This record gives sequence, C-alpha cells and structure tokens, in this order.
Amino acid sequence: MIIIIWTLVIGLALLLYLKQIYCYFSKHEIKSITPLPILGNMGKIVFKINHFVDDISQLYNKFPEERFVGRYEFVNPVIYIRDIEIVKRITIKDFEHFLDHRTIVNEETDPIFGRNLFSLKGQEWKDMRSTLSPAFTSSKMKLMMPLIVEVGEQMINALKKNIKNSGVGYVDIDTKDLTTRYANDVIASCAFGLKVDSLTEENNQFYAMGKAASNFSFKQILLLLGFISFPKLMK
Repeated sequence: MIIIIWTLVIGLALLLYLKQIYCYFSKHEIKSITPLPILGNMGKIVFKINHFVDDISQLYNKFPEERFVGRYEFVNPVIYIRDIEIVKRITIKDFEHFLDHRTIVNEETDPIFGRNLFSLKGQEWKDMRSTLSPAFTSSKMKLMMPLIVEVGEQMINALKKNIKNSGVGYVDIDTKDLTTRYANDVIASCAFGLKVDSLTEENNQFYAMGKAASNFSFKQILLLLGFISFPKLMK
C-alpha cells in the first residue's frame, strides 16, 4: 500500500513538473510543436526517425511568419531564431552577451574536446579565439586555395580513371561518399599538411579515423543528447 501511495505521489510530482516546463512557450506566446512527455520534441531524433538537421528544418519551416520559434530538447526549452535582424544583433551588435555556447562536455569529462572553441567559456574562450583567429585571415585563406584546388584536381583525375576503367563510359557515384572523401583530403592537406588520396586509397588510415569519429552509434547519440540536455546528471 505504501509503495502504491509513493508511486502515485512521485508520478503526480513528475506530471506537475513536466506540465510546468512544457507550458513555458505558451506562457510567453512563442510558437512551438506540442512536446512528448520527457522526450519533448526529441522523439524522432532519439528513435532515429529524423536526422537532427531535418528535424530542425521542419521546425523552422513550420512557422514561416514567426521571428523565432520554441523547441523542447527533452525538458530544456530552446529558442531558434528565424529573423535575420535578430541573428545580426546576437552575432554582431550584442555579441558580448552571447559569448558562451551551452556545455556539451567539459575539461573534466574530456580533456581534449573540453578545450575546443565550442566548449570554452568567458575569458578562456576569448583567449582561444585570439589564438586561432590569425589562422583564418583572408591572406591565410588565400594560401589554402592552391591546396584545395589540388585536391579537387586529384578528385577529378580519380573520377576520370574510374570512368575509363568501367568500360561503359560512366560510373555510378555516391555523392555523399564522394564529397566526404574530398572534404577529408582537404582537411588533411590544409590543417595537417598531409597528402591523402581517399578516392584511390579508399581505406587509408586518415579517412578511416575521421569516419569513425563522425559516425555515432545509437548509444553514443543517447549519451550526446544526455550531455546536452542533462549535463549535471551525466557528470
């Protein structure tokens, strides 16, 4: 009997808690999609029905007349900006008030990723930005162009070779795989000074490691969403 009572009390408390959270946007007259309990608007992503980018795109296009829209990432209300003038204010005029990104992982959780530009906050972020900015000046970007063009020519030559070897004058191309390999080779050349040809050497180590770092299992997706939405709990 006591267990039943406590279950009802906890269930009622959770219900009231979720109701309070999921009324946030309606109280502030902000358009949003009706959330699911606990999952919020993340259900399609959690169950891999939608890609994260497609999910955001659907939300963005659902309310074409709104300057900004709301989204519940589990129990966290998040505002997505649609109006270009608000974007300009956030990123330029009022930038000092929007320096920090939300924490995904910190230095204690991951000493390497926790020190990147997206994870740092406050003065540490400013110091790191000052360190990295010289690498992306217009003159430095111009120096990268010959390397980018070289990788592009390398890709074209590989495609021509494949077409010639096909014997029928054409080949079927997986455009995602093609552009991923091209981007991989550009990064290897511009950022690391390495010459990599991922179209000729399809299983080279640099490409394999990059692919492994960008492919997430269902468990890893849940962990990432957990770190984003419940950082204190995930610690």
